[in-house]
Amino acid sequence: MNNYSVKFLLSAAFFVALINTPVRAAVTPVEAAKLNSELTPLGAERSGNASGSIPAWSGGYKGMPTGHKPGSMNSDPFPDEKPVLVINSKNAAAYKDQLSQTVQLLLQQNPEWRLDVYPTHRTASAPEAFYNYTKTNATTAQLSGDGVGVTHAYGGIPFPLPKNGSEVLWNHFLSWKGVGVEMEGGMYMVDSKGRSSLTAALKMDGFYRYALPGGEKDFDGFFQWHRSLTTAPGRSAGEALIGIWPQDFTSQQPGSWQYMPGQRRVRKLPNVQFDTPNFLMSGLTQFDEAYGFFGSPEQYDWKLVGKKEMYIPYNTNKLFSVIPEELLTPKVLNPNVIRWELHRVWEVEATLKPGVRNVVPKRRVYMDEDTWAIVMADLWDSQNKLYRGAINYPVVNYDLPGVVMRPFMSIDFQQQAYTLGELDTKYLPVTPKPRSFYSAEALVQDALR
Repeated sequence: MNNYSVKFLLSAAFFVALINTPVRAAVTPVEAAKLNSELTPLGAERSGNASGSIPAWSGGYKGMPTGHKPGSMNSDPFPDEKPVLVINSKNAAAYKDQLSQTVQLLLQQNPEWRLDVYPTHRTASAPEAFYNYTKTNATTAQLSGDGVGVTHAYGGIPFPLPKNGSEVLWNHFLSWKGVGVEMEGGMYMVDSKGRSSLTAALKMDGFYRYALPGGEKDFDGFFQWHRSLTTAPGRSAGEALIGIWPQDFTSQQPGSWQYMPGQRRVRKLPNVQFDTPNFLMSGLTQFDEAYGFFGSPEQYDWKLVGKKEMYIPYNTNKLFSVIPEELLTPKVLNPNVIRWELHRVWEVEATLKPGVRNVVPKRRVYMDEDTWAIVMADLWDSQNKLYRGAINYPVVNYDLPGVVMRPFMSIDFQQQAYTLGELDTKYLPVTPKPRSFYSAEALVQDALR
């Protein structure tokens, strides 16, 4: 028996007490039993669609590329396949119900761009402990504070059988990304003239504390810990950043600290969320656009529209096999290296609450049913005009195993420019670093060495 299994068994007593706590269950035990039959362990439809264009889920990708380098994601899991469909500006109208508004507009504005659609493969998976926690969460998890927090959940998807949009969004936040992860990658911007530039090269450490098997007894409510070091360009080299994010924004607040080498001091950042410009991307995109949506959901009412079939990027490991200059073509990424597939997604529409300010009063996000991660987003301005869009790129991580959204893309239709975040050359599962590593004090100590 491995350590994850032992830790999970040791935590059984905690969940017995949790189940007996008098709270309103998300679903009944009868409904939760579907996770062993008609649904996957994370709540997706186990069967394929009627036409067979979406296959049944069979456990996810299980292979390992020949000569695989740990942490690398540049090996195409299906290198011998050819597109079964090409969607371009000429035939896009026939598929508009299966394309996001962002993709439709990109096709209209870029006649030479296209979507190469390949056979669908449901490669997503997660460890057994994550599945087991998900099944428990199904009958215990609750939303708090009008949907801005989750209680009585740990270690897995909180709402595998969601009843509303807020539950689907929290599934995105708490989706499987690993536990301890070391990352290296770049953040890029492509301007209206098609010129690409590196805005930040980062070495990153992530601790997805919520997913640590057996760690619920001393879980302090912060589900994600992040620390990064900027190594380029020269004007930013040496800057360091720490961020911690709570599972319940009603009782805890996120924290972010930055070390500035020129000032040799650490400062607390006031607001690394909402529509604050993202300094890691030269301010072209907002913090709440990262990963499709990031930060507290408190500004919006989240409406569950339903589930639909859409053409989305998937199994896009090939994009890591080319240099950034080849990938970052004007207006949109190079279509020659992007794989698209037909998948089922959850659709959620967010409307800004009365009296709240955000430059995006309405947005629509689409979550992949197998991972719960956002893969697409459409963002409208106050004139109800499509203002920005997001496309995330799911790739097979052979080391987790699982499918992660790397990189993420934000398109600005007003400025005719886009950004690409976390184009990783490394995403390696490791033993998590201690909590003390993710503190302002640690930044100061490392700076003084």
